Amino acid sequence: MNDQRLIRNTLTVCALVIAVAAVASLLFVARNLLPLLFGAILIAVVLNRIAGKLGGRLRERLSRRTRVALVIGTLLLPTIVLAYAFANSASEQIVRLTDRVDASIGEVVQAAKEQPLVQRYVGNGSGLTSLLPSSTESLGLAKNFFATAFGGLADCLILLILAAYFGFNPDKYRSGAIRVVSIRWRDRLSTLLDDSGETLWRWMIGRVLAMLIVGCLFGAGLAVIGVPMPVELGVFAALVTFIPNLGGIAAVIPALLLASQQGSTAVISVLALYLTIQFVESYLITPMVQEHQVSLPPAAVILAQIIGGLVFGFWGVVFATPLVAVVMLWTKRLYVEGWLEA
Repeated sequence: MNDQRLIRNTLTVCALVIAVAAVASLLFVARNLLPLLFGAILIAVVLNRIAGKLGGRLRERLSRRTRVALVIGTLLLPTIVLAYAFANSASEQIVRLTDRVDASIGEVVQAAKEQPLVQRYVGNGSGLTSLLPSSTESLGLAKNFFATAFGGLADCLILLILAAYFGFNPDKYRSGAIRVVSIRWRDRLSTLLDDSGETLWRWMIGRVLAMLIVGCLFGAGLAVIGVPMPVELGVFAALVTFIPNLGGIAAVIPALLLASQQGSTAVISVLALYLTIQFVESYLITPMVQEHQVSLPPAAVILAQIIGGLVFGFWGVVFATPLVAVVMLWTKRLYVEGWLEA
């Protein structure tokens, strides 16, 4: 009898170890999908909250699925229009910027050739030519660029499809997640999921407010300086502000490239505008918003972005901050309150 129990317990432990190893291996292989899954949950929470706040007769006449579809269409249509307008404006500016960069490179190369030291090293110019990338290397760079671009579009498509499925029928996925845990843990998990949704919603409100303020300030400042495409660059700055700390750097790069066409004064003005807005956001906007929404330690946010980028890549950086908010909530409820203070 004892031998049978020992064998059964041994087989159970082995099965658990194999199952845990299989799940860990699957998560490691599909680790790039995990931030997209979390991002889809974040978007689904926002869609359902907005659809739930459509009150009055609209809520009575339309189902939740219809209201979610209405919210998706309302948000998607302006996005497509803005993307189309930005692409048209950017194409013209890119052509001008490319011509200017080519001319600048030609001037630099010509000036370098006139230097005695360069002439002695280059000789008849073959040395300088050898420094330039070959056609094979250029083709490889082009392939990598298009592969990255199409990969990003595929990731965005997966993100939107998952968010739509989660948003249309969240109760089905919620109940499925609750049923996989023990019965005595189901009430606590249900409460945690409700609190997590509230945390993500409040974080999103705070982030959207910061995005709107930064986008308006940046666009207005670029218009005063005289940089081309101030509205489009302001919208771009608002979108990338979704990523704390790193978004501002991504916003100023295209503005500096376009300002270089206007001269060094415009470049210095854009840098001053960027530093001013960063100061206002870091010390005025973010503390004011976090006072009423979700307060996160800055060091924890930066560390999470670094780890997310190393483990999950680009999308790990994008969704690192809301993930930190949820992890802090779960740590507080399960470990601090549920274990240390129990």
